[in-house]
Amino acid sequence: MYALHSTKSAVQTAADSVIRASAQKSGQNSVETTVIKSRNPALGDLSIPVFSLASAQKKTPQQIAEQLCNTKWPDVVAEAKAEGGFVNLYLSEIFFHAVLDEAADAQYGRQTPMGEVQRDEKNGNKTGKTLKKSAREEKGKEIKPTENPTILEYSQPNPGKPMHLGHIRSTIIGDVCANALDLLGRPVVRLNYLNDRGAHIAELITAMETFKDLPKVTDEKSLLAYYVKIKAEIEKDPALKEKTRQVLEHLKDHEKQLVKIREMSWVAFKRNYDALGVKFDDIPFETTLESDSRARVQECLDKGLAKQEPDGTIITQLEPELSNTVLLRSNGTPLYFTSDLALADWKWQKYPFSQSWIFTAAEQNLHFRQLQLLLTKMGRPFASRYGHKGHGLIRLTEGKLSTRAGRVILLEDIIHAVEEEAKTQMTARNPDAKDQPDSKSDLTIAKAVGIGALKYGVLKVKLEKDITFDPKAEVQFEGDTSAYIQYAHVRACAILEKFAAQAPGKEKAKNAKSSKNNPNAQNGPNLPTVPTKLDLNDSEKQLLLKLAEFPDVLEYVATTMQPHALCEYAISVAKAFTSFYAVSPVLTPENEDLKSQRLHIVASTKNVLALTLGVLGIDALEKM
Repeated sequence: MYALHSTKSAVQTAADSVIRASAQKSGQNSVETTVIKSRNPALGDLSIPVFSLASAQKKTPQQIAEQLCNTKWPDVVAEAKAEGGFVNLYLSEIFFHAVLDEAADAQYGRQTPMGEVQRDEKNGNKTGKTLKKSAREEKGKEIKPTENPTILEYSQPNPGKPMHLGHIRSTIIGDVCANALDLLGRPVVRLNYLNDRGAHIAELITAMETFKDLPKVTDEKSLLAYYVKIKAEIEKDPALKEKTRQVLEHLKDHEKQLVKIREMSWVAFKRNYDALGVKFDDIPFETTLESDSRARVQECLDKGLAKQEPDGTIITQLEPELSNTVLLRSNGTPLYFTSDLALADWKWQKYPFSQSWIFTAAEQNLHFRQLQLLLTKMGRPFASRYGHKGHGLIRLTEGKLSTRAGRVILLEDIIHAVEEEAKTQMTARNPDAKDQPDSKSDLTIAKAVGIGALKYGVLKVKLEKDITFDPKAEVQFEGDTSAYIQYAHVRACAILEKFAAQAPGKEKAKNAKSSKNNPNAQNGPNLPTVPTKLDLNDSEKQLLLKLAEFPDVLEYVATTMQPHALCEYAISVAKAFTSFYAVSPVLTPENEDLKSQRLHIVASTKNVLALTLGVLGIDALEKM
């Protein structure tokens, strides 16, 4: 248990014991206390609001606060004061020493041994296999995660359609949540389910076989041209509509074109995923689940959970809880819903999971509520753990993204645009770099800044909210931006680098060797020992308190699947570090103890920023 969490727990236990004893003596009701971070740094580090306690015990808040101040607090509490209906707690050096120590750890935030889900070839499932050794493993005992994995299904672009800006929310939200679980040491399966048998595939095959005058299909942009063309033609030509229907019903007869669409699409998809640093453990295709989908339809009929209409359409029976939906069309072809039933069983059989989350646009909220309800009625033991997270849409200034109309911003184009915008802004801020604007290091930094801006600009918005995307506005170097956070990390690196350069020759060589070979020294050079007695100013305390929050924020993101909280945390750490830097000289303080203390604060901050940016999928740059 990390310092902040254990401190809050110890404080709450001590306070509750006093409240319970008082309640039993007076015959009044007992209410559990809540420990929060003080809103005003001048009024302590942690606070206990006592208003509900006062109401339950029929006393004034000041009386309750004064009573609690006499509690025998744990050693991490230096002082307690009753002020304005709160017990304000001032933490001792024990707490801040603990934070300095834990926040410098390369595995800070981990709550279970590091394990990567790997395939068990014998039974086809994935099991946790430890990759990084803990102290116990070094002694010969291997530790494996005891949890079943969490499955995160995200991105889900359609083969035959280009990845556009709208795909980025699901793609990076899922990736960040998977990263959070990874850092916590919990097994996770990253899944990308691709629909390669829908109506759009049939429309594309019809276009490929009908419009011989169109340019050769070479990439997803030419596929988009086909798609827009066929949608327009189908609307005015009944014969083409009929041909498309026939293709959809007999998709297996067009395997050559289907494979071509799938392969070309994946090349483009992978290019985008590589640029974004997104990865997957498994990529199932809908066509592989078709026979299972039909079996699920029959199961629903047998269990009275679906019925067949006179025209052959098969419809679920979900009322009155939710509206019914179609399971099978009158022509015998399945829908997304049908395939999703089969996919749910496929996940459970292949990766027995503790929780499964699917990330899509909120437009599909009803779809997944219906799916979970039907799985429950079908008696699936995992139904309550089969969840969905719906996010808002990304819109252009003129309206919703649409592949049918061709009004899209291709994801690869927006990635290129943000990289170019970052390069332009970096050059403007550093006129000396104009002589070599295309140097390898400049381009690498511009890419990291651009991709970071794109990701952060999306991730910082709460899931349920829509985004009107303006690429130029997202690539900024001031305010609530990824570049501001990256720069804070760069500044920390520069301080530690300057300290290492000032060291004597032998010590300098030792620092370089240590930083290179010691995995726990990634924060910089060998630092002087932390002084036994700390002399912390307000900015140092506030920064350390902020660093102490990291494990709880990480846990919150992994539990709620709400990555905006990590963005809020990252920017708050960067701002706290900037405030610290402005008033706390690191390399030229009043004495050597202060220098050592502040160097360790910088190293711990660098580590936490790097970890936070890593979970967000944003490069922690050392130079900008």
